[in-house]
Amino acid sequence: MIYYELKIESGDNTIEINEENTIYFAEVILDTLNNDTQKKSNALLARMTLQGNIESSINDSLIKISEWARDLKNESTYRKVTLTIKEDEAGTTLRTYEIPDMFVCDYREVYGNPQDDKTAFFELTLTQKENQLKTFNTY
Repeated sequence: MIYYELKIESGDNTIEINEENTIYFAEVILDTLNNDTQKKSNALLARMTLQGNIESSINDSLIKISEWARDLKNESTYRKVTLTIKEDEAGTTLRTYEIPDMFVCDYREVYGNPQDDKTAFFELTLTQKENQLKTFNTY
């Protein structure tokens, strides 16, 4: 089983989601903006998409993420995001992504049919600020 820990930092403000089985999907993409490119260039985009269950244990964190998504102040729009992926209950780290200068591209909350497995879930899509890819770290 895969477990995820998310940490979003901006100065003294930290948002964390590290409850087991809350985040159930994570995608990290390094994407060439022009797929018809003929040579390596700096036209790359770092993007992260996360999905997880909306639960009362993370309600405060999700409200803070929603506020961040609506924040237009330059000093707090861009934040350092750390995603740690653990592969078992013992907490063995499979990968850690540390990406500064991320901003919210999309944030949504979906409340669905109680007969579904995911009756309430969130989806967060983050993108790194342009020309910051050299600060993207993977451990």
